[in-house]
Amino acid sequence: MTRRHAPLVLVAALAVAAGALGAGCGPEAEASPGAAVVARVGGGVVTLDEVAEAYAELVVQAGLDGEPQALDAVVTSLVSRRLLIEGALADGVAETEAYRAARALAETKALVDRYTARTLRDELAVTEADEREMFVQMNTTTDARHLYARDLATAQALRRRLLAGETFQALARETFADPALAATGGRVGPFGHDELDPAFEAAAFRLPIGEVSEPVRTATGYSVIRVDARASNPLLTEDEFARRRGQIRRYVAKRKRTEARFRLSRETRDDLSPEFTDAFDRLVAFATGAVPNLDAEALAAWRRTPLVRFESDVLDGVWTVGHVEDLAASMTDRQRAAVQDAATLRDFVEGLLVREELAARARATGLDDAAVQASIARRMDDWVFDEAKRRLRADVDVPEAALRAHFDAHRADFVTPERVRATEILVETRAQADALRRRLAAGEDPGALARAYSVRPRAATLSGDLGPVTRGQLGALADPVFEAAPGAVVGPVEVAGRFVLVARGETLAPRPMTFDEARPDVRAALDAEYAQRRLTQALDGLRARFPVRVDRDVLAPLLAAR
Repeated sequence: MTRRHAPLVLVAALAVAAGALGAGCGPEAEASPGAAVVARVGGGVVTLDEVAEAYAELVVQAGLDGEPQALDAVVTSLVSRRLLIEGALADGVAETEAYRAARALAETKALVDRYTARTLRDELAVTEADEREMFVQMNTTTDARHLYARDLATAQALRRRLLAGETFQALARETFADPALAATGGRVGPFGHDELDPAFEAAAFRLPIGEVSEPVRTATGYSVIRVDARASNPLLTEDEFARRRGQIRRYVAKRKRTEARFRLSRETRDDLSPEFTDAFDRLVAFATGAVPNLDAEALAAWRRTPLVRFESDVLDGVWTVGHVEDLAASMTDRQRAAVQDAATLRDFVEGLLVREELAARARATGLDDAAVQASIARRMDDWVFDEAKRRLRADVDVPEAALRAHFDAHRADFVTPERVRATEILVETRAQADALRRRLAAGEDPGALARAYSVRPRAATLSGDLGPVTRGQLGALADPVFEAAPGAVVGPVEVAGRFVLVARGETLAPRPMTFDEARPDVRAALDAEYAQRRLTQALDGLRARFPVRVDRDVLAPLLAAR
C-alpha cells in the first residue's frame, strides 16, 4: 500500500493545474454554458468552473481553510497553464500527427465518461450525508492492518484463514515481500484522509474496529483489512462544515466518478467475457524477448491472427493482434512500463476492450453531444499543456561548465554505492519456485534456469542477469540479498503475487565516480533549477505574445464560500 502525502504548503505555479485540474469534471458537469470567465489569455479563457475545481482539490487535500492566497496561487497556475497552451497552439501543435492521434483517443475517453455518467447517474449524485461523511473522514486518523492478494480468490482464502483463527502476523509473513509489512502483521500505521488508495480508505473508515473486512478491491489488487483504532477530531463544528462544504462537495463528486468508472469497468469486462487465443502466449513471448522478431511477410500474417474473442452487441466479437497493436500505439510510457508479463498484458488488453466497448455503446445511444465535445476540448487542452511542458523540458540546456563546477564542488556526493551482481528468476507459483531452488542447490546454472522458466520480460535474452544492483534497485529484496554470502540463493520471496529467486553474486565495493559516470546524477541535481529558469523565461515570452486580463470580481463566489 503506497502512502500519498497531501501538500503542506501552497503548490508552485502549474502544479495545481497539472494535478487537480487534470482530473477534470464529470461528463454531466463538463459542459458549463455561460461559465463566468476569470481570465482571458490570448484567444483562450480560464473559467470559474476551472478555478473552483482546482481550488477545491487544493483546499481539501492540503487541509487549507480557503485562504485567499491559495485562490491566488490557483489562478496564477491556471493562467500560466493557459499561456503554455496558447503558445503551443500558435506554434502549430494542432497540425501534428501526434495531436490528431491524441484527439481520437480523447474522443473515445469522453464518450466513455459520458456513457458512465448517464448509466450511473443515481450513483453519482452527491448527498448531504456524503458531504458530512467526507468531512468527518478528512478529520479522522485510522490505524489499520491488511493482507494483500493479487486476485479475489486468494483474498477470500486469506479472510477464511483469519476467521478460522490464524493471525495477521503469521499470514503477513506469507503475503508481503516488504519487510516492514511482513514483520508488523501488515500494519499500515496511522493514516489520514487521501494518504492511501481511496477504496482502502473508504472501507477502513466504515469498518467497525476489530472486524475483518470482506476483500476490498483496490487499484493494485485486493486487501483484507482490520481496523485497530480510530480517532476523530472532537472539535468539529457546523460552521466549519458550512465553510468548506462547497469544496467538499466537488471533491466527493470527483471521487464518486472515479469509483463509478472503476465499478462499471469491472462489470463491462465480465459482460464481454474475453477469451484469449493461443496467439496470446506468443504475443507474451515477443513482448518479453523470448522469441526473435519476424520478417515482413511473417509479421503481416501475424497481425491478422485472432488474439481475443468476446461477447458484444456493438463491437465485432474478435480482435486480431494487429488491431490490438494499433490501439496500443496510444499507450503512455508509464503504461508501457506497467506491462511486464502475461498478467499485466492481459489486464491491458482487457482494459482496451472495456474502453472501446463503452465508447461504442455511447455512440449507439446518441451520446455524442455538446457535453462530449466540451470534454474533448478540455482533454485536448490537457494534452497540449503536457506537450508544451515536454517540449520545454527537451529544450532545457545545462551548460557543461555548470555540470563540471557542480561535480568539482560536490565530489563527495558522487560515489558508486555498494552493489552486488545478481541473477533473478521470477515464476508464478511457490511450487515452481521451490522446485527451482532445489535445482539451484544441486548446482544448475541460474542463467539457464532463468532463460527456461522466468516470466520477467527479456529474461530469455538476458538470462535473468540484473547486473550490478544497488539496495535501492532491489527494494524489498535488498536486505536478504545483500546479507547473503556470494553464491547463495535468496528466496523464494513473494512479490505482488509471484515468487522470486535471486542467485547472489560478487560484491562491488563503493568507489568515487568519474565525471562521466556522475554526469546523469549531476544533471539531475541541476535540472530542476534550469528547468524552472526555462519555464520562467518561456512564460515571460508568452506574456509578451498573448495579453492576459484577470477579472478578480468573478472570484467573489469562491471567496464568499470561505
